[in-house]
Amino acid sequence: MKVYSRIILSEAAIGATLLTAAWYLFYWVAMGSMIDYIRPGPMFDYITGPAIHVELIVSGLGLGVVLAGVNILFDGTSLRLRPFGQIILIKTGLYLLGLALVAVVVNLIFLSFLFSLEELQALWETMSPRLLVSLGSWMALSILGVNFLMEVRRKVGPGNLWALLTGRYHRPRNEERVFLFLDLKGSTAIAESLGHARYSEFLRQVYHDLTEIVLKHGAQIYQYVGDEVVLTWPSKQPDSRLHSLQAFFAFQEKLATKTVWYGETFGVVPEFRGGVEEGNVTATEVGDIKRDIAYHGDPLNTAARLLELCRDYGQPVLASGRIKAAISGEPSLETELRGEVTLRGRREPVMVYGVMPAA
Repeated sequence: MKVYSRIILSEAAIGATLLTAAWYLFYWVAMGSMIDYIRPGPMFDYITGPAIHVELIVSGLGLGVVLAGVNILFDGTSLRLRPFGQIILIKTGLYLLGLALVAVVVNLIFLSFLFSLEELQALWETMSPRLLVSLGSWMALSILGVNFLMEVRRKVGPGNLWALLTGRYHRPRNEERVFLFLDLKGSTAIAESLGHARYSEFLRQVYHDLTEIVLKHGAQIYQYVGDEVVLTWPSKQPDSRLHSLQAFFAFQEKLATKTVWYGETFGVVPEFRGGVEEGNVTATEVGDIKRDIAYHGDPLNTAARLLELCRDYGQPVLASGRIKAAISGEPSLETELRGEVTLRGRREPVMVYGVMPAA
């Protein structure tokens, strides 16, 4: 299954679960508190029988399908690049249209298995305008809230929202992680030739092309720093060292396939250098009015220094001895010892290896 498909299916499952839970909450609070005051009849049978549960479950699952369809529409087009607020409003509108279709499906199920046409008409006649307005408002707010939550989840990165909500990094934690630093070659000259506004559009498109690579190789985007991107993997993740290098070369290949497009659109084709290192870092939550998860430790400094050395050695990507040892025997990659270097800020020298795809 493609990476985007897995992401969309997971978001659909989360969205369907949250919406079903929100609508059951309305049922328990509103309907449950009113049950003693409702006279026997169509509404009483609807609330106390299986019909209400069929409606809530089918509606939640149906909205999950709609959510997946809308995400496929957005992720496959330039709509994904629209402002955050516009994305939420457009998606919410599409979800509400989807809810109308789901309501038709629910009524067809009622007619087929639970109610006759006369019973269903009698049920609708017992629903007061106030009840319909309150139910519709709750559904609309639930859809808007879930939509907002899913977009925030994407903004902060997979896994980070849950970590912030649960306070995983409220106190500093030690973790073993792999870091890949990516830096745009000739960024100063490109910025001068394009101008600030055009250069920002250029970087935005480059980072958009990086997204597929990040998802495919299971990376987390730690930071965007100007023309530099830092990706990270937990060391316990299978083949995390291999994925860090494969991600670099996959990004190179992705940009190479769009050489003509970048040349025609911006007059310049992006190229990146990379530095890879792993080791123990401290992860902690930082900030107050704007919170984030930060990593501190020697591996980040080493990866940044390796990135700087790429220019001196004429290499697209450099890795430390630890990374080289971890990928030994991998037939898709070749390594070349470039020397033993004492990097700034380190007392012990580091073995530096150039890495390239196998011929």
